[in-house]
Amino acid sequence: LFHIGGMEQGQEVSLSQADGTSEALAESACALLQQLQEAQAREIEQLRRQQETELADLKRQLADPISSRASFFTQEKRQFIQLVKGALKGKDSREYKELYHFLLKCFTDADNNFDGRVGFKEFEMLIEVAAFWPRRFGYAPSTPELYETDWTRLQARVTLFKTLKQPDADYITFGTWLDYAIGHISEKAKSLQASDMISRMDESPQDFKEFIIAAARSRKSREFKELYHFVLKCFTDADTDFDGLIDVHSFSLLVDVAAAVPRRFGFAPEASEMYSSESHKMEARARIFESLDPEGTGRIDFDTWLHYIYTHICEKTAFLGESGDVPDIVASKPADSAYPRPFLGFK
Repeated sequence: LFHIGGMEQGQEVSLSQADGTSEALAESACALLQQLQEAQAREIEQLRRQQETELADLKRQLADPISSRASFFTQEKRQFIQLVKGALKGKDSREYKELYHFLLKCFTDADNNFDGRVGFKEFEMLIEVAAFWPRRFGYAPSTPELYETDWTRLQARVTLFKTLKQPDADYITFGTWLDYAIGHISEKAKSLQASDMISRMDESPQDFKEFIIAAARSRKSREFKELYHFVLKCFTDADTDFDGLIDVHSFSLLVDVAAAVPRRFGFAPEASEMYSSESHKMEARARIFESLDPEGTGRIDFDTWLHYIYTHICEKTAFLGESGDVPDIVASKPADSAYPRPFLGFK
């Protein structure tokens, strides 16, 4: 039965009894159904094409272990630069609103007693949380890089906090934090370049050489921060059972993946040139692994892998005219327990 609006309540008319109007409605319904089917078919086709594209990208990444691991960091860095640059266009921009909400989240995360205010101890947390993003890409120095000791950090943070808070207050508000952060970011954004969106790790032999030399010279460099995330991605990809550790077999694969970068540009020999057979390669890798696992646990952690691969890279730069020395880890010296406390009285 076909129910047609506009007729007397409760009255039903069969399709066979319908007049010209009902036939027109039936035709319209059929046409609408056909349109819906066509739209659904287009959506299915679009989804199929999208899946084919994603599958092709995945196959390309699997075939190119360098790009699949180096590009994820570059993509995140590109998004960061675009966000910061876009936010400078004004408050109406999408990027500004995204940055606003990021800074708001930093503030509310630091406001651990939920009073809408941030005291000095919370301010320390606020600075660290907000600085994580630019520090990740090497656009801001880490706390140990910026301050030689904990005491110098406290002095600088107290001075900054005092300039932001009202004279009769021991806290800052979100509005104060937002004004300061936007102004600070706007100033720093002037140094961002479009060329920063491209990784020099896999561009050309000369770019790779300059990149690896810079990474080996200093742990403070942007290149080292990118190298760190690259070898971290290699490690987590090798950690197939997700326990934060890798065994000797995963270690061997890990070395091959990491070595693919210098091998691409002729800075390292192929495995076939170094080892007469696969078993010969595994024996050599097992000896290296044993040196990294003196307790014989059969597993190594990321910090062990990072120390090994960075030391290896630094030593190899001696063939590029560098010293081959491994830079020290940057760490702040602890403050004296008897240091003055000018921030007493702050929340």
